[in-house]
Amino acid sequence: MINHTVVLALLCTILPIAGLATSRPTATSPSPAPSSTDDGSFIVQGKVYCDPCRIQFPTKISYPVPNTKVTLQCRKRENGAETAKVEGKTDSSGMYRITATGDHEEEICDVRVTESPDKKCPEVMDDESVARVSLTDKDGVRGNTRKANPIGFMVKEIDPRCKEILAEIGITGI
Repeated sequence: MINHTVVLALLCTILPIAGLATSRPTATSPSPAPSSTDDGSFIVQGKVYCDPCRIQFPTKISYPVPNTKVTLQCRKRENGAETAKVEGKTDSSGMYRITATGDHEEEICDVRVTESPDKKCPEVMDDESVARVSLTDKDGVRGNTRKANPIGFMVKEIDPRCKEILAEIGITGI
C-alpha cells in the first residue's frame, strides 16, 4: 500500500519546481525579463568607472564616474559610414542607459567615452574606452536590453593600495 504522506511530500516538493502548483509567481521564482521596448529599439546599459591601478579592469578600489558623456555609434561594416549616433550621460552611480532605434544587424555598434569629467581620473583607457554591442534580434540574444562591458578612465599615478589588491587576485611583479 502507498503511504499517502510520502506521496504528498513528494508532490509538495516536485510541483513548485515544475511550476505546476500555481500560476502565481512565488518569492523564489524568477520573474520574466521585462520587455524594454515594443517598437524595435534596444536599451543599451553599462557602467563607466575609474581605474586607480592603471590595469584597465575593475578592482575593488575602482569607482564610478558620474556625469560622463557616453556615445553609442553604429557604422557600416563595408565602409565605416556612420548609420546611427546616440549620446547619453552616466548617473551618480556611473551607470548609463541609451535607447537605440532600429535593427543594426549588418553594422558595428560601439559605446565609447572620450573625456572624463573627473579631474583625478583624466586618462581614457587604451583597452576599455570602447564596448562593442550587438543591436539586432537576429543573433540569438533574447530581449531588447543589451549590457555593455564596463568602460572608463585611469588615474595618472597608481594608487599605493594597488600592489596589495593585485597580489590578492594573483597578479604580482607590477
